[in-house]
Amino acid sequence: MRFRSSGFGDTRELVGRMADLSPVGKDLLVFHIQTTDPVEWHLRAGMQFSDIPDVLKGMLLNLPVLFMIIRTIFFLKKKPKEPEEF
Repeated sequence: MRFRSSGFGDTRELVGRMADLSPVGKDLLVFHIQTTDPVEWHLRAGMQFSDIPDVLKGMLLNLPVLFMIIRTIFFLKKKPKEPEEF
C-alpha cells in the first residue's frame, strides 16, 4: 500500500502493508497499517459501518476499479511493478 503525506517535504510517500482489520465498538471498522518506508509507523484508519455500502458501490459500479479488482484476484503477482506516480 502507498500513502501520501504533505508533512515529509520531498518524500511525500509512505509505503506499508495492511496489518489488521477489526471491528471496534458498535459502529467502527478499523484498518491497522504498518508503514515500512521511509519510517516505521503504525497507522489506524476507521470507517463507520454505515460507510461500507458506499465503499462497495464505489468499487463495484466504477468499471475501471471493478476490472482492476477482478484482474488482481485472477492474476496476482508476487512482485508487482510499482508505478512511478499515483
